[in-house]
Amino acid sequence: MKHKAIIRTLTVFLGTTVLKPSTASSIRWLAALVILSLTIAHPTSAQTNFKRTDHGVVVKIGRAEVEAAAATPSAFRLSVSYNGKPQAHRSIFLADSANQSVPWRMVHEGNLVGVKTSSGELLIDPANAEWTLHDNKGGIIIPLSKIGEETNDDMGKPHVILEAGLDIDKPNAVYGSGNGGSSLELKQGRSRVGNGVAAVPHYWVNSGYAALAVGSDDNAPASWSTSDEQDHLTWNFPGSSADIYLMPAATLYDAATAYAKLSGPPTVPPRWTFGYLQSRWGWQDRAYIEDALKQFIDRKLPVDAFIFDFEWYAKQPDYQLAPEGETNFSDFGWNAALFPDPAAQLASYKAQGVHFVGIRKPRLGNSETLQMIRAKGWNMPQGRGFDARSLDFQNPDARAWYAQHLGPLLNTGIDGWWDDEGELTFTTYYYWNQAQFDALAQFRPGARLWTIDRAFQPGLQRFGAAAWTGDIQSTWAALAKTPTDLLNWSLAGMSYGACDIGGFQGTDTPELLTRWMEAGAFFPVMRSHSTHRVQPRFPWLYGSDAEAAIRKALELRYRLIPMYYSLAHEARQTGAPLMRPLIMEFPGDTNVANLSSQWLIGRGLMVAPMLSSGTNRTVYLPDDTWYLFDSSTKLSGNRSMDITVALDEIAAYVRAGTILPLAPALQHTDQLPGGPLELQIYPGKDASFTLVEDDGLTTAYLKGQVRRTTFTWNDARRRLSWRIEGPYAGKDIFTNMKAKVFDPQPKLVDSPLASNGHLIIPN
Repeated sequence: MKHKAIIRTLTVFLGTTVLKPSTASSIRWLAALVILSLTIAHPTSAQTNFKRTDHGVVVKIGRAEVEAAAATPSAFRLSVSYNGKPQAHRSIFLADSANQSVPWRMVHEGNLVGVKTSSGELLIDPANAEWTLHDNKGGIIIPLSKIGEETNDDMGKPHVILEAGLDIDKPNAVYGSGNGGSSLELKQGRSRVGNGVAAVPHYWVNSGYAALAVGSDDNAPASWSTSDEQDHLTWNFPGSSADIYLMPAATLYDAATAYAKLSGPPTVPPRWTFGYLQSRWGWQDRAYIEDALKQFIDRKLPVDAFIFDFEWYAKQPDYQLAPEGETNFSDFGWNAALFPDPAAQLASYKAQGVHFVGIRKPRLGNSETLQMIRAKGWNMPQGRGFDARSLDFQNPDARAWYAQHLGPLLNTGIDGWWDDEGELTFTTYYYWNQAQFDALAQFRPGARLWTIDRAFQPGLQRFGAAAWTGDIQSTWAALAKTPTDLLNWSLAGMSYGACDIGGFQGTDTPELLTRWMEAGAFFPVMRSHSTHRVQPRFPWLYGSDAEAAIRKALELRYRLIPMYYSLAHEARQTGAPLMRPLIMEFPGDTNVANLSSQWLIGRGLMVAPMLSSGTNRTVYLPDDTWYLFDSSTKLSGNRSMDITVALDEIAAYVRAGTILPLAPALQHTDQLPGGPLELQIYPGKDASFTLVEDDGLTTAYLKGQVRRTTFTWNDARRRLSWRIEGPYAGKDIFTNMKAKVFDPQPKLVDSPLASNGHLIIPN
């Protein structure tokens, strides 16, 4: 097949006049021979039948109809149908803007027919039942590949098989299908959701493209696989039709942007969610809650939310309830032992900087309510065990009913939802979030939704959702695996990944909890949690050394919130995640191709926390000039080094040519700005950073209510400039700055930030 593919690839080059005129002239004789051979073996261009559609062209290949279409300015759609005319499937994976009007023109050269946009060309060869993808310079991204066959599985159900070719003369690496594997590089993507597992029908291949697969049923998503011996990837679509969206993308950054345009960009979460979130199963009563809050305040341990398990609304978990439920079970109320006066309590806690997040389950426990939803057909079909009590959120009437019952809880002051055990179908979390989004829009219009979910699928990011890695163990192995999972999620479209810091099940040593907290300071969402059977992850319960180290990590987390929050706005604009594997910035460095024990926040801040017991680890510095974080100490790159890390230290490095915006030490995000902004400049190259500020709570930012301060560092002139744009002028903006340049000794220069300006900072 390899030699056959090479000949056909050359044919595509010649037939679509991709080669430059001089090159084409030099091999015109070879072109004539190749085209002549195809003309003899296959129908001529006059015999190629195709039909123009609104978005592209359709051809007939055996029993299948195949469409090459323009989907977005940066994505094509290849549709295969064995049950009628191909057309874009309606899918929650896609933004509303997908498959709208996109400038394109038809290509018809020889046997090849397809579409061309500013991103490249998608071409079909009906004579050979093959297709190919080119970039906008004519280069082949996907060699000629098999259109697809309809097969039956062991149950007799149809599947469409679609191949995407690889150039086996080059090393191929695939990323971005979620955490279904144990490494960053993947050999398969079996799309599914589970307890902390989200594997999605998406990937990026280093040959220069990303793909998103959509089938006839979002709850039966496509999967893919390949091997080192194969010259192609194989997609398997349940059903008789398939859409694969192809995004020419030379880099992972290009892929993130194209994917965000196709599936929708992530919503900017409320600002308080970037603080520390203390979760607990086993909050005992009101006194217990308020003692924990007092401990955080008195010990100066920053915190922004308490997250509550079953006990906030039910006296007992519902795991033992029969399928018919229980007469007195509370689904939408308050447990008086913890919340005898919920509105007043939540208002008091929020005045002290702590928001309320409550767990929800997809099921119900009240017997009368269960009778009602079953009579209306709102329960999950074929539910078993306690899933027999689950609501079918895909039903719009069920969602509307659920939203109405969330209203009183929202009016009481609940700020977010913890959605647990919703892996009933691949799309349950999406429709569940839709119901919560609708409730918030009705009862607190203009507020931002925030949920944390145990899995996700493409499209969930549009609601402002986070996801966490499920019920993990309290072990060093689980800590070491967590960055791999979160980085895989970053590349799969989930910018706000989290875990149960400290692990859900098991007993932490002080060292394990401390190191997990230190790593968590550099996760997109910093949240600890545990089962009620073990010691809660309250820092003061693990000894004075651990508490001091955790306090230091929390203070650093809060100092970095201006950067995290600005990167959240960048994710909204470009799709680039906050937490990034090094391969995003150093794509040519084979040392980082599969490295996940250290990672980037943004483009310039690299962290390498301790992920195993002890104080020694190895850190790899990619080829660049690096500084120790918050230091003038320079380090050369392109090397590994062994380091020693004390219990209260986190290994962190900053690339030359980086600007980091830091807040003063805070106890919660409502204290912003808290003083002047510390603008850290790591010289050696020109640098820039855009600080984004808004009210942190409402959707007004979507209407332009933001303040953007773009800082620019000219290294040769040692000039710092800034430009302020946008109307937002709330009390939480930074009005003063301390610029800090790290060479050869740190220099601090004060300046107001009320208007545009510049500073010359001498050596």
